[in-house]
Amino acid sequence: MDNLQILKLVKQGKIDREGSQGLTGYPHIDKPWLKYYDEEFLKKPLPQMSIYDYMRIHNIGNEESVALSYYGNEITYGELYDKIESSTKVLTSLGVCDNDRILYLMPNIPETAYLFYGGSRIGAVSDYVDPRPDSIDLKVSARKILELIKKEKIKHIVALDMCYLQMIKPIENELKEMGIDDIIITSASNSMDLKAKLNYLKETLSFDGLSVFKNNLKNQKKISEKFEDAKRKSPLNLIDFNKAIHECKGVSFMDCEYIGDRLSVITHTSGTSGAPKPIPLTTYNLNAYVHQTYGANMLMEKGDRVLHILPYFAAYGVVDVAHAGLVHGNNLIQIPMFSPANLGKLIKKYKPQTIIGVPSWLTSIMNSKELSSMDLSFIKMLTYGGDSMNAEDEEKVNDFLREHNCNCLLTKGHGMSEIGGCGSYATNEYNVPSSMGIPMPNTTYAIVDFNTKKPIQFDLDSDVIEGEIAISSPVATSGNLDGIEFLKKIDLDGKDFILTGDIAAMDKDGILHYLTRADRTFTRYDGFKVKPYKIEEMIKSHFQVKECVITSYYDERVQGMMPTANIVLENGDLLEEYTEEEICRAIIEECFVNNKEASSRQIPSKFRFLKELPLTKNGKIDYNNIESTDFDLCEIDVVCDETNILLGDIKIHKRTRGKVLQKNRK
Repeated sequence: MDNLQILKLVKQGKIDREGSQGLTGYPHIDKPWLKYYDEEFLKKPLPQMSIYDYMRIHNIGNEESVALSYYGNEITYGELYDKIESSTKVLTSLGVCDNDRILYLMPNIPETAYLFYGGSRIGAVSDYVDPRPDSIDLKVSARKILELIKKEKIKHIVALDMCYLQMIKPIENELKEMGIDDIIITSASNSMDLKAKLNYLKETLSFDGLSVFKNNLKNQKKISEKFEDAKRKSPLNLIDFNKAIHECKGVSFMDCEYIGDRLSVITHTSGTSGAPKPIPLTTYNLNAYVHQTYGANMLMEKGDRVLHILPYFAAYGVVDVAHAGLVHGNNLIQIPMFSPANLGKLIKKYKPQTIIGVPSWLTSIMNSKELSSMDLSFIKMLTYGGDSMNAEDEEKVNDFLREHNCNCLLTKGHGMSEIGGCGSYATNEYNVPSSMGIPMPNTTYAIVDFNTKKPIQFDLDSDVIEGEIAISSPVATSGNLDGIEFLKKIDLDGKDFILTGDIAAMDKDGILHYLTRADRTFTRYDGFKVKPYKIEEMIKSHFQVKECVITSYYDERVQGMMPTANIVLENGDLLEEYTEEEICRAIIEECFVNNKEASSRQIPSKFRFLKELPLTKNGKIDYNNIESTDFDLCEIDVVCDETNILLGDIKIHKRTRGKVLQKNRK
C-alpha cells in the first residue's frame, strides 16, 4: 500500500488520524506519520535527472545570489556554474571517463563543490575519504589509503597539497606501478583573493590567538617548501588545479545521460570496525533525499547562510548539507578547519540562518562568551543528528535561544550514512522534547524485535512500542560495492529494510524516541562514531590487560564526548615493574599507533586503572555504574593534538589524587 492509498483510508475514516491502531497495528504498514504531511507533496514523483541539472533547475533566476562564501570571497550561482564547467574540462583533459572513480582528499573549500558537480556531468564517481591522517605514523595512514585505492578501484586522485604530503607522497611509487600517473593538487588558498587572505589571517588570529597564528604561518611556509621539493622529486605528474583550469579552456565534453542507478558518490563510515566501510550512493539516492526535505517542512530558503561544517566524506556532509543546501539556493559558508570551541565565534561572525551539527556542538553555544549577550534572531534552523540529546539539555538550549530573541527551537532527526544521512526529522507539532521526530515523507521506519527481527505491532493496550529501528528509503544505498555486500537487511512485506542497531520507541503518531545503541556506540565531539567493543578488543589484546570497558564522558577541552578506557591489569604486581604511564604508553603504541586496523581517533582520552570492574547481581559487567566507580590506582589523561585535517603529538598527563605529571610523545 502506497502513501496516497493510506491517506485515502484516513479520509474515509478507516484509519484514525489521532493515532489509533489503524489497519494492522504495524507502523511500517499503516504509516501514522503521514497525517503530518501535505497530500499534494506526496503525489509528486521523485526527481529523475542528474544532480547538476536538479541543482540548476531549482536555482533558475538565482544566478546572482551567493552560492559559496570563503573567508569573504563570495561565489555566485552563476559563477559556480562556470567553475563547475571549468572543472569538468580539467577532468576530461585527464581522461576521466564514465564510471571512473576519483579519490578526493579535500576539506570544505569551493574546489570540492566544483569538482563534485563537474565530475558528475561526465559520469565520474566522487569517492570521499577523511583527509586527516589516521595515525601518528604517516606511513601507516598512507598504507591505509593505498589499500583503499586498490579495494575501491580508484583511477584518479585529487588532494589538498597538505593531504598529498601526508598521505599520497609516501605511496607514490606504488601508485605509479598501478598506472595512476597524475595527481590534481589544490590549495586552501586557491579561492582566496587578497581580501579573503586578509580575512583568513584575521580570523585565525582572533579565533585561536597569537601563538597559534604564528605557528600556522610557520607551518604554511613549511608545507609550501616541502611541496615544492616533493614536486621536483615526484615520479608522478602533480597538476596544479588553478593552472589546469586556464590550460583547458578549449576542451569540450558531453554531459552523460541520466541513469538513476548510476553510482555518483562513495562516502565512508568512521572505520571503527577496521577499514572505513564504503557507502555507495546513486544519483537517484542523492536527489531523493533533497526532494524529501521540501515535504518535511525544513526551513531552507534561497539566500539563507549555512555554516558548512560537516565534511564531504560523511554522507551527512555531502548529501544533507552540500547538495541539499545548493539545490535550495543556500549560501554555504565554507569551514575547512573546524574546532567546536570556535562555534560561537563563527556564529557571531557569519550570522548564519542554518546550523547543522552534533548535539555537543549545539549545547556548547550556551557557554560561548561571544553569544552571551548577542541577538540571535537571525537563526532559522538549528538542528542536530548523529547522536541523541536528553530532554533537559534540549530545554536548556531552547531557553537560551528564547532569551536571545531567537524564534526557532532546536530541530533534530535520526539517520545513518547508509540512507544518505537524515531519515527522520522533528519540527512543528511533532518536535517533541528529546524525540527524533517522524520518518521523512518517502521513508518508512519499522520497529522490530532486536533478537528475532520480527516486526512489532501496536495492540489495544499499548500507546508505545519499543525495538530496533529498521529503515526502507529511496535514499538507501544498495549495500553492494563491486559485488561485496556489507549491509544487514531484512525483508518486510516485499521491501528491503536496513537494520540500524538503534533501539527506539515509537508512539501511535509515529513519533520516535531514541533509547540506546545495541553496541553502546556513541559520537565523539567531531562526529566520529566510537564503537566501544572494537576498542575494548584492541586494548584487551595487550598482554598486560585483563579487562577493559570503554565508556564516554564530556571533555571540557574539546567541548564534546570522548572515550575513557577503564582497565583492570592482568597482574597487579606489574605496577612494581612498570609505571601506569609506561603501561598506558605501551597500550597506545602497540594497540593504536602501530596497528594498521586502528584509527588514532579511537585512542581513549582517559585511562582509568581499577582493581576490578563493578558487576550486577547476575555477575555481568555493570556498564551503568562504571563511570561512577572511583579509580583505585591513578587516572591518565591522553591529549592528541588534532584538527579536521591535521594530526599532531600525543601528550600524557598522570593524575594521582590531585597531582598531574606531564610527558610528551613527538
